[in-house]
Amino acid sequence: MLPGYIAGHYSYDDAHIDLGPLSLAASARLITRAAVHLDLVNARVELDGHPPLRFDVLSLNCGAAPGFELSDVPTSAVPVKPIGAFLPRWDDLLKNLRARPPNALPPRIVIVGGGAGGVELALSVHHALVTLAPSVHISLVTAGDALLDGHNARVRRRLTQLLHARRIEVLTGFRVTRADSHGASDDQGRFVAADLMLWVTAVAAPQWLADSGLTLDEMGFVAVDRTLRSVSDDRVFAAGDVAAMINQPRPKSGVFAVRQGPVLADNLRRRLLGRPLRNYRAQRRVLALISEGTRSATASRGAWSAHGALMWQWKDWIDRRFMERFQRLEPMQEPSRPATPFASELPDAMRCGGCGAKLGADLLARIFDRLAVPVHPRVPVGIGEDAALFNVTGRQVVLTADSLRNMLDDPYEFGRIAARHALNDVFAMGAQPATALALVSVPLMGSAQMEEELYLVMRGALDVFIEEGVALAGGHSSEGLELTVGFVVVGDAPPVPLRKGGLAPGDALILTRPLGSGVLFAGKARGLARTRWLREAIAVMDTSNATAARILREHGARSCTDVTGFGLLGHLAEMLRASGCGAVLRADAVPVYAGVMELLARGVVSSLQPNNERVLQDFSLEGLDTAQPRVRVLMDPQTAGGLLAGVPAQKAAACIDALRRCGYPDAQVVGEIHAAGAAAVVRA
Repeated sequence: MLPGYIAGHYSYDDAHIDLGPLSLAASARLITRAAVHLDLVNARVELDGHPPLRFDVLSLNCGAAPGFELSDVPTSAVPVKPIGAFLPRWDDLLKNLRARPPNALPPRIVIVGGGAGGVELALSVHHALVTLAPSVHISLVTAGDALLDGHNARVRRRLTQLLHARRIEVLTGFRVTRADSHGASDDQGRFVAADLMLWVTAVAAPQWLADSGLTLDEMGFVAVDRTLRSVSDDRVFAAGDVAAMINQPRPKSGVFAVRQGPVLADNLRRRLLGRPLRNYRAQRRVLALISEGTRSATASRGAWSAHGALMWQWKDWIDRRFMERFQRLEPMQEPSRPATPFASELPDAMRCGGCGAKLGADLLARIFDRLAVPVHPRVPVGIGEDAALFNVTGRQVVLTADSLRNMLDDPYEFGRIAARHALNDVFAMGAQPATALALVSVPLMGSAQMEEELYLVMRGALDVFIEEGVALAGGHSSEGLELTVGFVVVGDAPPVPLRKGGLAPGDALILTRPLGSGVLFAGKARGLARTRWLREAIAVMDTSNATAARILREHGARSCTDVTGFGLLGHLAEMLRASGCGAVLRADAVPVYAGVMELLARGVVSSLQPNNERVLQDFSLEGLDTAQPRVRVLMDPQTAGGLLAGVPAQKAAACIDALRRCGYPDAQVVGEIHAAGAAAVVRA
């Protein structure tokens, strides 16, 4: 469906299978890291920026790499595969064309590769650009003597005529030997000018396979037998472009990969159970439906061919039907829970992890009222602040504890986020964390799996602690029903710690990160949150708040807290009560993660949301309604959230500028503090 996306016939989501909801439906974990090495001796896959993953059985379906034959590849040369790297470049081209002045020179696009993919791309690029840039110049170059090798003469003639009719230059026998930012040259001295070169040539094997120890074919792809198992290691299977079928060689095509899927899945189970494996039989001839840019296509199978709008409709029907199998997944069923004396009181909705699993503020307040915790002479600041202040012979330290239920697929990533979350309470007080103790509960599994689970989550936390100069001093581990991670963190307090009280009239309210992590994780649990939304949010959550806290203090911050389980309004209410002030919060100024408003509009909220919304009784709304997503997101529980601080208004602009320059691009002034007795208001 890529040519249809390029031509504008499909949206991004039409043409993509989102691996997050698919993995959830399959009870699989999705870990979005690149493989860089295969260690067969220790049965581990080494990943970029992530600890290795152990395996009992390994299946490789990692596709192929761009097949450049150039020693020096210019930045203007963009391979179409992998598609994830190609699409941003294409979108940038469209954006630049829309913004170019009327007298600008027409763009020059060169497409390298004369197979069906290159022809489809040339026709689709023409259809997409001809209205934006009517004088666009497109060249299609191929090293072969003719286009569309392997297709019958009628197909070649039809599509060649189409290219000429649309004034797409075709250069055959043009083997690119040199390319730079100006264009490409061949071994005969011919030159074709280009602002952008799109490569749709033969693919190459991923480089990291070369020293894997697996038997490879002459092109470097994994050699597999008829069962799709490696010919040299019976623990390893491969399918798709990365596999070389020794007994039945076929071209690299998704048609074969799709048919391999059921056999591969069955054989993975059979290998684990010690049963005989099935053979995969590749079809000898395949149907090719080649897009013509417009809503027309050419069909090709052996000596038969046809073309026209009906062929496009056929192709469109096949493609959409295939995609719907992976986009319209069965609704998630509520997971079974162990019987408890209060099982009937458990809510029907899926419970959230992260800060969405916190107990409500009103419940905690009632508990502490009943406990009547006495004041201790060595704890001048305790319950109610982000961290306690503790007097230790001549100095003060901060002390805090946090625990999270898992909300991520990747234990390593969860460990990192949990550590970031725990440290934020220390940073919010302007303190420097020094040491941490860990409390981890791991679900009961096989001993090897439990070992890996505990290792990965603690490795994630340790990597963050090392980055922040925090000593991991020990802790406690136990079996449990699910993965939970908590940390007790001790830090060195500054002479005047930041506290929730201290807001003053005229202060500007600054928020350093977007809201919406609770909604995204709730959407993830229901298979509704797009993986790209989650990845963008997790990338923000997995950054330190240390520099943000320093910048806030440098610009005169007198009050600060981190936004976590009670949401922005809940934590702001705490600050206003402690400071005896009123405030105006501008809802439209509050940054929000991508996808959050869409999910809220569909009714997706964290399981803590109803409790958090009780804080609305402390605020009046102007021009807003309680049911609006823009209001509801203000009570969304955050995990590893941003800092909320009061900064003197005259320093707010400089503070925002410093924050954005130092890695907090979403930092924003979201409101202002008013005098004591003023109302707490949320405005549109």
